[in-house]
Amino acid sequence: MNLENFYIVATDPDEPTLQVNISGPYLTRQAAQADLTAAIDEAAELDPSARAYDYCICKLACQKPGVIQHMACNAARQGI
Repeated sequence: MNLENFYIVATDPDEPTLQVNISGPYLTRQAAQADLTAAIDEAAELDPSARAYDYCICKLACQKPGVIQHMACNAARQGI
């Protein structure tokens, strides 16, 4: 991973300071763009109000997994 990576970020339109990295890290903007629709669909499965969020692709100084990848990793460890 790079020091800076691309993430799909969700922002609550009613609370702009509430932002969550829902998916990533991605090495390229194109990879994040290709996953955008699926990431929004997965976020909406976890929280139906996620359909109302604003989504963008941001390059961030972060190497931690997004919420979706984090949950998938934990589910795999637990054998779910």
